[in-house]
Amino acid sequence: MQFCPYIYRMRSLRLDQEVEVFIAGIAAAQSLLLSIYSFFERKKDFKNLLLSVFFMAITLRLGKSILWVYLDDSPLWMVNLGFTAHAIAGPVLFLYALHFLFPRKWSQWNWLHFLPAFFILVESDSLTLNGFWFSGGYTALLLQQLIYSGFTLYVLVNYFRLKQTRVPMDQSALFWIIALVVGTTVWQLLYFSNYFLGWTPYLLGPVMYLPFVYFMAFLLFKNPTLLKQPLKTKHQNIRLTQKELDGHAMELENCMTEKQLYMDSNCTLSTVSNAMKLPPYLISYVVNNGIGKSFPDFLNGYRIEEVKRRLTHPDFQNTKIAHIAYDCGFNSLSSFNTAFKKATGTTPSAYLKQVQQVESA
Repeated sequence: MQFCPYIYRMRSLRLDQEVEVFIAGIAAAQSLLLSIYSFFERKKDFKNLLLSVFFMAITLRLGKSILWVYLDDSPLWMVNLGFTAHAIAGPVLFLYALHFLFPRKWSQWNWLHFLPAFFILVESDSLTLNGFWFSGGYTALLLQQLIYSGFTLYVLVNYFRLKQTRVPMDQSALFWIIALVVGTTVWQLLYFSNYFLGWTPYLLGPVMYLPFVYFMAFLLFKNPTLLKQPLKTKHQNIRLTQKELDGHAMELENCMTEKQLYMDSNCTLSTVSNAMKLPPYLISYVVNNGIGKSFPDFLNGYRIEEVKRRLTHPDFQNTKIAHIAYDCGFNSLSSFNTAFKKATGTTPSAYLKQVQQVESA
């Protein structure tokens, strides 16, 4: 194999050979284990298959890096297999993050992201080092990975920016995806820094990947639910602007006030949906995200306000609290007392006494 300045630069700065092999080998082995573990969880959620492919791609890329440094004559097929895996890593992580943060069905168009990797694999017998990779091929590959890292970071930032329409996610899941995206971006930058700038040793990427992959394994085995299929919600595919969300919320509140739907003890989400001429799942979404309440709390809020109004109105001075509660839409005293205390922090009787004391003062 003929050497060029690039090869010398990539091989010059390195730790003791035995230490490098040991660290990079352990990193590759752990990445392989994560790939296998994710693969056997694929039936629970197709995103796990993407995660499995991602860790397998990293495993192959690390293996190529190790053999590249320590074999005097690396087989061309091995080199191109490693570069194929590298070309897969960026797109598959992007798709994993996209589906993880914004749940959606798999699109056949997603396969287009893997065309560069497919090209490398198909042409692996003809893509030589001096004829292709050191003539712009490796530069294009690293730039492709940086572009996909940018896309993935954009998806991550966009999730936090879309506070009103994003799917709620627990802290462990958020920490997992942030660590995965940021850690992989750093790993990609190390390869870029070595080849373009000559700032870092070639094997620094594999070496630094070791603590990263063990940290990801720790997060995964500590929270195995990260690979579980989340409960599907009807809100997943709703995409409303803040203006549209606020508009629907105002229309809903006007409808409740004007038609007093809450006075009916049999009022349900479907009742409000029919009155608004909007699908039930959209009403639920607007109540949850535009008003910030659950539908029962939203409905009971209007009922409690009507109860409070009647408790202090002269026309209802001789009416029992229980009768007022039933007339305002509650179908049991227990649910009424619970809802009233949740809304006001006190019981109906105590509230009435407080109002009477204020009026007589």
